[in-house]
Amino acid sequence: MSAPGTPSSPAVPVVAAEGIRILYAGAALVACLVGIYFIRDVVAPVFLAITLVLTVRPLVLWLNDHKIPKLVSALIGMLVVFLVLLTILFAVTVAMIQFIQAMPAYADRFTELYNAASQQLLAWGVSQETITEWLRTFDYTRLLGYVTGVMSSVQFWATFLGSLFLFVAFVAVDLTDTTEKRSKLAQLRPNLAAALLDFSWRVRKYWIVNTIFGVAVALINMGILTWLQIPLVLTWGILAFVTAYIPNVGFIIGMVPPALMALLARDWQTMVIMVAAYVVINFIASMVIQPKVTGDAVGLNITTTFISLVFWAIIIGPLGPILAVPLTLCCKSVLFDADPRTRWLSVFMGGSLDNLVTGEEVPPVQAPAVVEDDEIEPDPDIEHRLDGKPEAPGAVVETEDEAEVAEDDGRS
Repeated sequence: MSAPGTPSSPAVPVVAAEGIRILYAGAALVACLVGIYFIRDVVAPVFLAITLVLTVRPLVLWLNDHKIPKLVSALIGMLVVFLVLLTILFAVTVAMIQFIQAMPAYADRFTELYNAASQQLLAWGVSQETITEWLRTFDYTRLLGYVTGVMSSVQFWATFLGSLFLFVAFVAVDLTDTTEKRSKLAQLRPNLAAALLDFSWRVRKYWIVNTIFGVAVALINMGILTWLQIPLVLTWGILAFVTAYIPNVGFIIGMVPPALMALLARDWQTMVIMVAAYVVINFIASMVIQPKVTGDAVGLNITTTFISLVFWAIIIGPLGPILAVPLTLCCKSVLFDADPRTRWLSVFMGGSLDNLVTGEEVPPVQAPAVVEDDEIEPDPDIEHRLDGKPEAPGAVVETEDEAEVAEDDGRS
């Protein structure tokens, strides 16, 4: 029981209301994720197009600063994105064709290894039925048919690439001139404007850092394969470069095919040496150096990166592992960094409570950093006024008598 005249504490209703708001927000988030899952074939290329256009945005702004018309600058940026995508597509296509053409030459070697493995398992006391069940998934014709089937999905790849190129063109045109829109957003929603600029800056750094590491690791892997005289060095180098965009586990995916090729073309000792060299080099580069550099660049820790890899693979599909970090950055910026009341959640993802770093100025208004809202409101019944205006919170207000006493003390 509270004392007479003392208002009851509103702590319980406030906590309950806060919990209900959290439940509503969680339910809305789940509903959004379910919707994204059902339209992932559209969401994936659209989001990839947005991040790619943001990556070449500094080039477009540099061209604008050198008196190049904005439409021409946007067109040049769009062509750069197209050129990069077509180069990667061409390299992957050539690598897959070389792999398919080379595989039939190793069919006899595969049969020999298959029989040797079966005999060794029988010598260890494993039953023939168990051996057949274990090894039937490694049938050579099935493996070759699977790879050929991936390449024969012309309709899927054509639809995806066509949609991606179309979305890149649309986004590039929409971002031709965003000065007025960014300025208005910075004035109306300063925290959201700063968070979006922070996202564009970090996702740009993510693609650039991953591309540099991918090229470096691919060249080192190609050197290892050349030293061991394993066929299709260029094919495995391209595979290593592409899988470098998959955080944490990408190098494992890029290691398995050349390891099988080392076993087929050479011997098991060569395969062991190749795997050991791959693990050492790629572990240092992909699990030690790159996560540190990428984490500092994008503000995500290794745990968050790995969880996002699995999560977005389920929601988005095959492009989920590649877009895992950009998608997580987008959600972090919009859901957490844009609201001072939820920015503290960024700490658990590898972020900090410092002011957001903006990548570029928003003319004519500088995009402000996220500021903490004052949650405590003054009591409306207590309002001090000085010279007819409300006194600022925390200010000391002197009465007329106190002012006269202070003036007399000053004279004395």
